[in-house]
Amino acid sequence: MSTFSSLTEKLGSIENLPSIPHTLHKVLTALDDVIANSDTLEDIIKEDPSLTVKLLHSANSPYYGQAGQINSISRAILLMGMNEMRSLVIGVSLSNTFSGKITLPGFSARDIWLHSVAVATASKLIAETQNDIDPDELFTAGMLHDIGRFVLCLFLTNEYAQVLRLHTGSEKTLYVIEDENNLSHAEVGAYLAHRWGLSEFLMSVVRYHHRPQGAGPYLKPASVVFLADIICKKLRIGTCIDEEKEKILVPKVLGLSQDVVKKIVMDMKVEKSRLELTWGAVLID
Repeated sequence: MSTFSSLTEKLGSIENLPSIPHTLHKVLTALDDVIANSDTLEDIIKEDPSLTVKLLHSANSPYYGQAGQINSISRAILLMGMNEMRSLVIGVSLSNTFSGKITLPGFSARDIWLHSVAVATASKLIAETQNDIDPDELFTAGMLHDIGRFVLCLFLTNEYAQVLRLHTGSEKTLYVIEDENNLSHAEVGAYLAHRWGLSEFLMSVVRYHHRPQGAGPYLKPASVVFLADIICKKLRIGTCIDEEKEKILVPKVLGLSQDVVKKIVMDMKVEKSRLELTWGAVLID
């Protein structure tokens, strides 16, 4: 029996593994609609009262300087922009789905999500330097890249705790130790993406974001998330239990100069405070 099939069986035995959030499904579907607009997004948000409250809370954060003045989703979209609001919907919908308390050392739900949002943001910045990939799709892929970590922390807690113990004091990265113990968060994330009926694109990028050379036709988008992940770990945005100790490795397929990479890093340093203000207020604790 292969290690992947045994991991699949282990995941298949989890009875309460969550289904794709209804709001997330509708937003991802709307992304494929060429006539989707702010009214479409507003209608989707209004169907979810809890989401509405959190998004208004974000719009009234100190970053926008409109505290207490934004009382409707339409005004929030006008203030923040459709792309930012859509990004928030994706992030909050996902974070609401995995609302359990994480008790493993080095992990908190809020920190994992802040890291995921940062990787999503960096992925979008990197994708904007390319001519053949969609920055919005890369934002979504970045949001999902570590979704497997939630499953491991919340549903395979004892097994993953053992992996974390093995990682303590080890020179190996956490994802290498995960692989060695058949608990790869990338494989778990790909399994969940498949179960949720997400695209082959998203499933492949999630699976290969640590090893983009295995992503076949999705080599470039997987390389984008790979680079974004390293940058955000270097900047210590969100959880950093698997901190990169080496220099930033830039996949050749992206064709990025050192100056361009430096600019993206500087942009993310600026984005760090914004993300903590606008997203930190609405992500689960």
